[in-house]
Amino acid sequence: MAYLKATFGYLKDHFLRALAFCFLPALMLGLVSSPVSLIGLLFSEQLDRTVSFSEVFLTGTDLDKPYKLVVMILAFVLYAICAAAYVGSVQHKMRYGHFYKFNAHNFFKLVNNNFLPVAKGMLSLMVLMELLGIVTTLFVFFWSKVVAIKAVTIVLCTITVILFVGLFLFVASMLILTIPNMTMRGFGLFKSIRLSWTTSINKFKNVALPVVIPMVIAYVPLVIVNAFHVNVLSQILDVLFYAFALMYYHVLMYVIFFDLENVEVADINENNYWG
Repeated sequence: MAYLKATFGYLKDHFLRALAFCFLPALMLGLVSSPVSLIGLLFSEQLDRTVSFSEVFLTGTDLDKPYKLVVMILAFVLYAICAAAYVGSVQHKMRYGHFYKFNAHNFFKLVNNNFLPVAKGMLSLMVLMELLGIVTTLFVFFWSKVVAIKAVTIVLCTITVILFVGLFLFVASMLILTIPNMTMRGFGLFKSIRLSWTTSINKFKNVALPVVIPMVIAYVPLVIVNAFHVNVLSQILDVLFYAFALMYYHVLMYVIFFDLENVEVADINENNYWG
């Protein structure tokens, strides 16, 4: 659990800086999408024998209104810009023990250096998430059509969603070194994915637990609130979840990378986050 402790130690010391990079993309995403949209659908009146596959898919992926897709695309572009500067800032602070001086020149320098690796790395995860979303939707639609008792349908659909969320978290854990492999080692996307997978699978427990545990803990309140359809609170929690996920995951990837590559980490050593 050293990686978990190190990551939270970093965020504790640099929380406002991390939030400044991640809040706007999280806000845009949280206003039009939810990580638990499909779970909210399970507890709604929409899930009956008249629902169509397209309705389940569009609701579960938050694409039920055209403007949401536009906002999501804009949010991703904004995210790629902010996260490019964020990961550049994180890796420099960890490696050398100090941040770049914050000004427009350094911000755009960080964006220029890291934009494509961050965009490609996170786009790969998003494509995976959408593919899993399609498969999950197929199962949900199947259960809603085949099972006559709604309570049983909800149970089967919930189990299906939990399994596919778990699968996504597993893959996200195995691909966590993809972006560092591109930004620090200069490898291409597919080589970075392959190296991340082979490295992470050999350290499965050490890598997966720091990803899964905080995300599951943060995910549970979203499920509960969405099950009771508390709309305003659920939207606030969606924004907070996205902000936390972005802040946490991008720091964790460099904590793990520097440790597995045996690179001296000035910032973490200096602040004794490992101890």
